[in-house]
Amino acid sequence: MKTFLIHLSLQQITSKIQGKLHLKNDTILTNVAELKEANENSVCFFENYKFLDDLKSSKAGLIFIPQDFDINLKPDTNLLLLEKPYISFVILIKYWLELCSSKKKREISNTAKISNSAQIDKNVAIGNNVVIEDFVKIGMNSIIEANSVIQKNVQIGSNCHIYPNVTIYEDCIIKDKVILHAGCIIGADGFGYIFYEGKHNKIPQVGNVIIEDEVEIGANSAIDRATIGSTIIGKGTKIDNLVQVGHNCNIGENSILCAQVGLAGSTEIGNVVYLAGQVGVAGHLKIDDEAMVGAQSGVAKDVPKKAKYFGTPALDAIQQKRMFISLKKLPEIIKKMKRDNRNSRNGK
Repeated sequence: MKTFLIHLSLQQITSKIQGKLHLKNDTILTNVAELKEANENSVCFFENYKFLDDLKSSKAGLIFIPQDFDINLKPDTNLLLLEKPYISFVILIKYWLELCSSKKKREISNTAKISNSAQIDKNVAIGNNVVIEDFVKIGMNSIIEANSVIQKNVQIGSNCHIYPNVTIYEDCIIKDKVILHAGCIIGADGFGYIFYEGKHNKIPQVGNVIIEDEVEIGANSAIDRATIGSTIIGKGTKIDNLVQVGHNCNIGENSILCAQVGLAGSTEIGNVVYLAGQVGVAGHLKIDDEAMVGAQSGVAKDVPKKAKYFGTPALDAIQQKRMFISLKKLPEIIKKMKRDNRNSRNGK
């Protein structure tokens, strides 16, 4: 259950979420909850009929339901009939969070260390022990939470949220409406060495990272700076926790990288690409637009547009399934071959 400081009336909700209201009583809504835990001030949603018993017993003050729902199954509750109840529920939560955020007073902690040359725009919040170095620019309405470090020449756009203990290395560019969760490292050196004279010699990493609008990066993920040029995360892309993006990678728009994905240097990811958990991609490869790679796959060659690959090495999904089916039959095939060989030797 999530309780909000700002309370909403039914009228406020229905003015934001357009649907057909089955009204039983006027109530004030203070929280969103699952059907089981809801109280008379809760907003809930219902889409899956396997949870019908939870719906029938729920004490929620308002429930978002499908347009074809039989209201006689829940006649004593406020119901909002919608084409897509869950999506409407998500929209409501986002609106409610933004409403609460807009009413919250933004402050700059007196324990923050901010360079005199930094440019901080209007209505920016900066938490305890934040370090902001020379020539940093932070756009309006952004939030920098406790213990984060913003190194010199970094640019952060408007309406960004930088959670605690984030480090953004020098010269990186963070555009508007970006969310960086706790422990993110943006712009650490790419992993580049040349072996000569009997040792590994570090290649200077003098590029940066550019994160486009509306990107969200999960906790403890690392985006390495380019050797020369930029590592780029495209607009609207979402990156899960514990993801490694190597130097000079270029990720397109609206792609999804799930937990523990690892991209070696100079990997190119297209638009609307889905990489499931623990996918590893070798360097200098291209995964084209709208491709999907299944969990724990190892990608060792380019993946074509709209392809579906999985396995190690990652292959076309249909081919891989046929191989798995064949593999299951392998013991019986070997058994038959041995039997046939014995029969052949015995003259049968």
